[in-house]
Amino acid sequence: MNKLVMLGILLSAILVGGIVIGEEVSGSLATISYNVTSPSIQTIAASFNLGNLTAGQKGSLTENATLTITTNGTYTVKLKEDVLEDVFSEFNVTIHIANYTFTLQLHGKDKYMVYLNKGTYTVNIKISYIVSQHPEAKSVSNIPFLIIKYGEEENNNGVVATHEHEKHHKKHDDDNEGEDD
Repeated sequence: MNKLVMLGILLSAILVGGIVIGEEVSGSLATISYNVTSPSIQTIAASFNLGNLTAGQKGSLTENATLTITTNGTYTVKLKEDVLEDVFSEFNVTIHIANYTFTLQLHGKDKYMVYLNKGTYTVNIKISYIVSQHPEAKSVSNIPFLIIKYGEEENNNGVVATHEHEKHHKKHDDDNEGEDD
């Protein structure tokens, strides 16, 4: 046989054998598996019916909502001002959820951030309002005015309130007392 052909077969055998040996010598140090899921929020909304409103009218109502969350974390509760502006000169919403009680205002602090653990909560919501002297004539029916979402928003009007940070933020709120929003 030709020496060149033998050399080719020998080199091929060494190369294939080296690859096989190399595969057998190497091994995985670690593997990874994961599944990213989005947090979900389920609500049974409180329903407020203010009826027919007149200029200067005052009132307050209290209702309960139910909130179920699937993920521990910070949640932002926000007042949707566009539904309320041009009708109310004052509109305050006091919310009690878990160990938190806070007030959102149409003309002031319109969002608040809370740390909640996974679970189901009864949310007590009290609204108090004064209709402006010259309200815009409009009819509103079952439009959301209070929303909750997972995550933090920019902190221009809100306060992050977690169990670890409550004292710090309470002090921060007290220090900012009297400042314009």
